[in-house]
Formats: sequence, structure tokens, C-alpha cells
Amino acid sequence: MRKVGRSGRRRRLAAGRKTRATLSELDPDLAWTPPELRILYLEDEAVIAMETSQLLRDLGFGRIAAAASLSGAEKALAEGMPDLALLDVSVGHGHTSLDLARKLLEAGVPVVLATGHTAFDLQADPRASVLEKPFSPNDLEAALRRAMASRSDGALPPGP
Repeated sequence: MRKVGRSGRRRRLAAGRKTRATLSELDPDLAWTPPELRILYLEDEAVIAMETSQLLRDLGFGRIAAAASLSGAEKALAEGMPDLALLDVSVGHGHTSLDLARKLLEAGVPVVLATGHTAFDLQADPRASVLEKPFSPNDLEAALRRAMASRSDGALPPGP
């Protein structure tokens, strides 16, 4: 199983091949179609960013605004508000993305916070979904589905 994460935990990676299908691949009736959605992805660690960006593409996301810092994320926001955000909580030098998450949530953007901490330890806005690292492709897909299902307009159906 391919896992993405950090904090001293070992990541098990399949050498260039998938070892586990995503929920959508297992049952096409569960497929959701996110290619038209714009996702803001903030991750300060390059290897994790590359791995997760590939997972997002594997899930069908075609419009990924990737940023490696808070200032990069703010620049991406200047180009337009995303439909969904996946934010690493700890973005280096003692900074967190929690204020950015709050800003996005206030604007009606669903947010998934990826963290090496437990959801219990994280003092995040309760409207945000929390994805604990390391995570599998299925964990990522489920968190994104939950976040999108929380939208007031119900744009995408919740997954299993």
C-alpha cells in the first residue's frame, strides 16, 4: 500500500505502480468527476508534494494550484478562489496554515487539513476535514469527498 506522510514515520511506496485501487476505481458507480474543480494544494515538503499531486491527478483532478509556502498559496488565491483546498498544517518555520484554512472556510471553500498530528490535538476550525499523515490514496479520496459533501450547495455526493 502506498502511504504519504512524514513525522518520522516510514512511507511505504510501490515502485512506480499502484498497489491499491482508489474507491472510484473499485466501483465506477462511486466515481465522482472532479476534473473541472480547482483545488488549492499547499505542502512545503517537495517529495510529499510530488506524491500527493500525483494522487490528486490519479483521482481525476486536472486543475491543481500547488504551493510550497503560505505566500505561494496567497498568490494562487489572487488568481481565483478554489473549489476545494488541501492544506498541510505545518508549513515550516513554526508557521501553520490554520489562518488560511479559516479564511477559505469563511469564503465557503471546503478545506482538508493534512497533519502529522491527531485530529484531537489539532485546534482547527471544526468545519475543516482532518486527514492524518501518513495517508493512503483511499484516505485522501474519502477526506476530499467528505469536504465536498459539506458544501452548502451539495455539489458532489458523499462517498461510502
